[in-house]
Amino acid sequence: MRDRKFLRGPSLILPASRLLFSVPLSLLFLFAAPVFAAVSDTDSPTKSSAVDLPDSPGALISATSGFSSSLEDGNGWTSQPADVSDPQAIGSSDQTVPLPRVQTVRAGQRAPRQHVPDKILMSLRESITPFSMSGWAASAGWSHLINSAPNYGVNSEAFAQRLGAAAATGSSKNVFSDALFASLFRQDPRYYQLGRSHKFLNRAVYAGTRPIIGRTDGGKTIFNYANVLGTGASAALAQAYYPDRNLGASQVMRSWASGIGGSALGYVITEFGGEIIQALHIEKHE
Repeated sequence: MRDRKFLRGPSLILPASRLLFSVPLSLLFLFAAPVFAAVSDTDSPTKSSAVDLPDSPGALISATSGFSSSLEDGNGWTSQPADVSDPQAIGSSDQTVPLPRVQTVRAGQRAPRQHVPDKILMSLRESITPFSMSGWAASAGWSHLINSAPNYGVNSEAFAQRLGAAAATGSSKNVFSDALFASLFRQDPRYYQLGRSHKFLNRAVYAGTRPIIGRTDGGKTIFNYANVLGTGASAALAQAYYPDRNLGASQVMRSWASGIGGSALGYVITEFGGEIIQALHIEKHE
């Protein structure tokens, strides 16, 4: 009988018990952040500040400073900063159709350093892009097709509930990860494309590992605390609006893991999506 209530539609007022469970659990990720930040010590003066990612902000900052030497990491990925004396050089190496994402820096594009207000605004703007909305629809459609969590049912009303849950989870994840935790950990939450100048396998591995491999605002490689903790916090907050059968720590862990996997898929699409669109585009002949 309990499941049938959810087939009639979601309640407009969240039960107090849900809030007492989900909100403190989400705040737990926030309170744990300073501990992880102290351990990571992202801005320790004793550590080298050398750029170790081919597409890091440090590489692009070097370009603005006039350095022209190539940068290389341990995997052999190289990136030649664009010559800022030539305005046509920026982005000229990868002329592909950009996907509608505000947190993506295209290959060869110069990226300004972000501050806390920039990260907050970016997280809000990213939450309403067509890319994010299509992700909500895909997530809701797949869970509806296989009747997986959140188990609202299998009718059209249930799909609407799943879509609303996907939108809430995705939006809260953007705010937690890109605005809150990225600011606390002084991380750059943007995705920097490698582009077609790199091998396909390198690009696929690079994109797929960005949910767990992040960078500081200065360009140093660190564990992606912002994304991992932000995804966990959004999974915990989802307990406030998930059906009763999907409540509990095990569901939070599954949602957390699927959120990380969804981010990886999203980055892979971001890396290659523009080229796929361009390949399918039929140019008009004059």
